[in-house]
Amino acid sequence: MLPALLERLSFGARPAELDHAAKVGARGWIEEQLQPSDDDPLLAQALRQARLRISYTPGTDAPPVDELRPLSLLDQPVQALWPLTDRKAALAREERLRPLHELTAARLLRAAYSRWQLQELLVDFWLNHFNVYADVPEAAAGMPEFEREVIRRHALGNFAQMLEAVATSTPMLVYLNNRSSRTGAPNENFARELFELHTLGRARYLNEAFHRWRDVPGAAQGAPQGYIDQDVYEAARAFTGWTVEDGRGPGPGRKLPASGRFRYVESMHDPYQKRVLAQELDAFAPAQADGRQVLALVAEHPGTAEHLCEKLCRRFVADDPPASLVASAARVWTLNRRHPRQVARVLAHILDSAEFARALADPRRAKLKRPLEVAMSFVRKLELPFAPSSPHLFNVLADAGQPLYRWPTPDGMPDVSAFWLTSHGLRRRWALVMGLAENSWDTGAVGPEHLASGPDVPDAAALVARHAARLLGPPRAAAVLARLAPAGVLPAADAPPPQDAQAWRAVRRSLAYVAMSPEFQWR
Repeated sequence: MLPALLERLSFGARPAELDHAAKVGARGWIEEQLQPSDDDPLLAQALRQARLRISYTPGTDAPPVDELRPLSLLDQPVQALWPLTDRKAALAREERLRPLHELTAARLLRAAYSRWQLQELLVDFWLNHFNVYADVPEAAAGMPEFEREVIRRHALGNFAQMLEAVATSTPMLVYLNNRSSRTGAPNENFARELFELHTLGRARYLNEAFHRWRDVPGAAQGAPQGYIDQDVYEAARAFTGWTVEDGRGPGPGRKLPASGRFRYVESMHDPYQKRVLAQELDAFAPAQADGRQVLALVAEHPGTAEHLCEKLCRRFVADDPPASLVASAARVWTLNRRHPRQVARVLAHILDSAEFARALADPRRAKLKRPLEVAMSFVRKLELPFAPSSPHLFNVLADAGQPLYRWPTPDGMPDVSAFWLTSHGLRRRWALVMGLAENSWDTGAVGPEHLASGPDVPDAAALVARHAARLLGPPRAAAVLARLAPAGVLPAADAPPPQDAQAWRAVRRSLAYVAMSPEFQWR
């Protein structure tokens, strides 16, 4: 039970973490994970020591740039990075997108080294839920702050607080065009995704009513069961004037600072009466009041509880989560809607449920690992050296179907296994583990010191069997090795202990073949 639990709730358990979980028990381990602290020395060291290559030709008489730089931008506020968006400055694209590259490197390091694995999975979940395509300088400049202050700060906290932080974040204002939304020309992009993706969900969209709000079931009682296009239009009006200090002018003779910070501009706001989800929003309300009222309405709607809990259950339990668990989690969500640790309480309920326990024991409820999970579980379980490389490993992950911070549409990556089961996707995820084993992208050379524990090195076959058991668990490892043996990709049973480089390479490649098995690819 414990190995399956940690397989589902981490990027792969290191041997010491399995030992610790055995001491504190499943519930004790989950309780620890739901209360993460800053005490994470292994990760802190990895982030401190990390160096990321930046290489480009300036395009003038200046010499080419080819440097290894530390991750120095992760803690910077958006205003410190906003000069990178200045189109008049002679900056290479690699410099403008450097915040995004550092954030990608840090994301990989956190997955590989953090002791707070459940938090990292939740950060991954919320970044996908509030997806931003950040491969443009204006979004990239705000992404370190967005992940740090919006997603990580609230990942286990209160959803309503996170939602307002998202709505006032620079990357989201840029990505969904709300920074240009003004009275007389409201932009509907953010408002539509707020309803359809971030809160109530597509299932609550009653498009047949369109603009007849009285036809929505429950609207007459002030509790509409869903939303219509009119709600989107009116909400878009509520968010006019929520913009970014990007140096542009909100009106004739006026110009905002170029800081990249959120700014409410009253002259851009539509102050007149609005109606959202059958609630009247007063005209000429105080600054940001009607936008905040819309956020409160959608955050507390029963449809939001159902939509978010279904997504959490799909992420952590099964592609087709049990309806009973979704319903009970939604009740816990609603009861804790104002609690500062709302998400943590809901997740604790899900992970303590009988439905979750049954899913762990049922192979039909297994989840296919995403490419990032494949790579990091290979690294973590074998305790391999790992340092992120740019752009090589980033590009390989993207080619396998998981472009970090670069998913193009606001709905985020699908969270069902069938999406990832393509012939191309399978080939690329197999290439991922082989490339890590072979150090194809300068992520870290895997030598005898990483694969041989102690001075007495067993024969090659025994060494592969030992590490295969770490990757899969002893029973499944034996079955996979038996299947691989006829293919001739494993050391012979009578092969001596590996001595030279070629023999150690054969051991590494054998372990990569083990990680290509379905037993490793599913969690």
